[in-house]
Parts: sequence; structure tokens; C-alpha cells
Amino acid sequence: MLSLITSIIRWLARFLGVFLFLFFAWFAIEFGIDDPSHMSPQLVKLFYTHMLMMFALLIVWRYELLGGIILVIAYSYFSLINHTFWTNPIYPIFFFIGLLHLFSWVFRYGIKLIRGGFLTRHLFR
Repeated sequence: MLSLITSIIRWLARFLGVFLFLFFAWFAIEFGIDDPSHMSPQLVKLFYTHMLMMFALLIVWRYELLGGIILVIAYSYFSLINHTFWTNPIYPIFFFIGLLHLFSWVFRYGIKLIRGGFLTRHLFR
């Protein structure tokens, strides 16, 4: 039963990640990306944090723990720069996806850590 829940959480996070990646890729293709040299310092920070979150959506497919941590930290930094946690309905999905991947990793490998069968190779899965 736990493996079914873990599988559902993992694939839900992956599906949302693909949707979010394609959504922002479509906007980048449709409207273009501004030149960072013409942006204010705050917008440059937001731009690069957004790119880090997009890159983390790619990392999370292979390295669930690392990608989930990057997503949560990058969105937290994005929220600090933007002075709000809930900017619009789209951006908090990055945080939610990161948490789902972290929960999936904990359900798959964190239980092995508690039982004592944890190996360091599980850190990068």
C-alpha cells in the first residue's frame, strides 16, 4: 500500500513538473526572454531564481532528493525577493512539486534510513 501511495505521489509530482515546465517554455517561446542587462537588480534575481527552478524541474527526474531540495530552497528565495509567498496561483506549484518529490524520496528511501538499511547511493536517486 505504501508503494502505491509513493508511486502516486511521485508521478503526480512529475506530471505537474512537466506541465509547469511546458507552460513556462511556451511563454518563453511566445513572448521571448528579456535581456538581463536591461533589468533592475530585483528582476535579475527573480529571473535567475526562476531559471534555477526550471533547471531543478529537469534535475528532479534523475535525482529526486537534490531536485526537491533545490525547488524548495529556490522558491523560498523567490518568495523572499518578491516579498510574498503567494504571488499568483502558478509559482507556489514549484514549492508544492518540490515537497512532493521530497515526500516521495522519504517514503522510498527514508524508511530504509530508519530501519538501518540505508546506503549512501540512495542520496542520489
